Amino acid sequence: MEADQIGRLRDVLEAARLVAAYVKDISEADFRANTEKQDAVMRRLEIIGEATAHLDETTRQVIPLLPFRKMRGMRNIVAHDYANVDLKIVWDVATVHVPEVCAVLEKFFASQPPD
Repeated sequence: MEADQIGRLRDVLEAARLVAAYVKDISEADFRANTEKQDAVMRRLEIIGEATAHLDETTRQVIPLLPFRKMRGMRNIVAHDYANVDLKIVWDVATVHVPEVCAVLEKFFASQPPD
């Protein structure tokens, strides 16, 4: 796999880990009340979506468990339709789907030869 593709995948993993850290040990109500947390999570979701947009089809096929299209779609919503963002969906993405992305990418990187 090309170095730029590996770099993009690392960007996704780093942003996903940060999202997980931002919502760790807080409730959905706390998240809804904290615009700073919301902004931080949505910014990282934008980064995830943008990074996935630059992955080629070969890379996507290597990691078929990742929902690349949905990640890009979420980025488009938080970046372009920001006035209509549903915080329940953002919360669910951050607390359910992002940990799944982390697990898939951590497993992928663990199976790669060292640099």
